Amino acid sequence: MKHTSNIIDAAGYLAISTRLQRLADNLRKDGAMIYQHFGIEFEPKFWPVVYTLSKKSPLGILDLANEIGYAHPSVIALVREMEQKKWIRSLKDKTDSRRRLLSLSPLALDLVAKMEPAWSVIEAALEEICEGETPLLKAISEVEARLEQERFLDVAKRIAHDRAEQSVRIIDYEPRHQAAWERLNLIWIAKDFEVEEIDRETLGQPEKYFLSGGGAVLLAEKDHEIIGTVALQPFGNGSFELAKMTVAEKARGLKIGEKLGWAALERARKLGAKRVFLYSNTKAFQAINLYFKLGFRVVPLDSQEFKRANIQMEIVF
Repeated sequence: MKHTSNIIDAAGYLAISTRLQRLADNLRKDGAMIYQHFGIEFEPKFWPVVYTLSKKSPLGILDLANEIGYAHPSVIALVREMEQKKWIRSLKDKTDSRRRLLSLSPLALDLVAKMEPAWSVIEAALEEICEGETPLLKAISEVEARLEQERFLDVAKRIAHDRAEQSVRIIDYEPRHQAAWERLNLIWIAKDFEVEEIDRETLGQPEKYFLSGGGAVLLAEKDHEIIGTVALQPFGNGSFELAKMTVAEKARGLKIGEKLGWAALERARKLGAKRVFLYSNTKAFQAINLYFKLGFRVVPLDSQEFKRANIQMEIVF
């Protein structure tokens, strides 16, 4: 049969499951015809169970499923069909009456004897077909080995996570960001603490409290949406307060807080900072861990400007 390229083939690795299924279907169809050529009526779908039990028996259902590599329900369905054909012998396990031990019946063993010459031909034909520049069995084994180390699902999740991290941009505040900047900060403060007057004052006038005096407000943007904030408030003599640092709940886990933190410290250096300090609360243990990671260390609390503050940290350049 001449193979022609189509949309599925052009989809590359996105279509690998479909192409493997197509290959399996073609091999099973021709495999059934090879058995007919040898005068044997046999559906290739039963081959894994027949072959496994011909080499190793008796086996419990779970052991059989593990040997084949099929899901437990799939093996049960095949075994039931084979029982209807009188190909399976089932005995209770002497050590566990709830467990069935399976082996091939005399009828199935006779069938195996007839099929062995066909298996030899099938194996030789597939070896000739598959042993090209990239031997198929070797490639399958390599892929299976990788999947044992890391599941397809986990690889996909990791890649999606990495791409999401890389799609985050750190940008400077502009007046058009006012609503997002204020909303994100009010959400995190109100969740665990009381929104204080100083919060409303500074959040409502970032230009006055952070920008006009030589500070900065940095924002994390992903897909044109503001999902994180941090600010540097200048206090003279090279001192800056790191403040209003938050990340939207839905964007947690992408290391955005870390990105904002490092960006804020880098900006502080450019602004000539000698010292950056912050106030926090020990309830916010994840934030405290991040501050330690950024290089902050605990110092005596020198202000009660915020009621919620019970810890002070600083980093000296």
